[in-house]
Amino acid sequence: MELSEYNGWENKFTWLVHLHLSNEQTLAQEITALVASVSHHRAAGRVLETWVKATLFNWLCVHPLRNTCFDMNMRLLAWDMSGTVLAYVDWDVLVTLLTGQVKKSNNSFTMALYRFILSDTQLLAFLQEMVQAFPRKYECADTMKEWFREQVDTLFHGPENIPQQTGLVVFVNELLQQSYRVIVWQHVARAFRPEY
Repeated sequence: MELSEYNGWENKFTWLVHLHLSNEQTLAQEITALVASVSHHRAAGRVLETWVKATLFNWLCVHPLRNTCFDMNMRLLAWDMSGTVLAYVDWDVLVTLLTGQVKKSNNSFTMALYRFILSDTQLLAFLQEMVQAFPRKYECADTMKEWFREQVDTLFHGPENIPQQTGLVVFVNELLQQSYRVIVWQHVARAFRPEY
């Protein structure tokens, strides 16, 4: 699977991280100071990557010592990133994986979702029932895609905007882990430099 350039950035995931980190003044200032603390672009990218991953993880886990002033920003970033991963999943291939018609996909997001499904016996049983209920591959793929999207939206659209500790949080964390692999952190960090 190849990701294409998006709005002048290497891919949509890289663009999304920059969009969310620069969209609110207090957060943008925090990131600018963080990036300024490191002189080399590559090292600044690693520091930024660590900060984003830790902050998102602490928000997802509702860590009691997290900096809550960025909760809304992290919620929106996680929601956008999760939704984008789901948009890149090849749902038709996922159905064929679940029915045993194929064993592998070149789409890393599809394979990650497939492995997650296999690791959760309740989810696997539910999706196998869905495959039985919708025997036509494309109809099943569309239904499955919509169901997963609804689950993610439910998590982020809750009244408190803080996730409850469920299997869905584990699922979203897996989606985020997949997105981290394609983000060009060095470019995001460089965009917070004064000379950019």
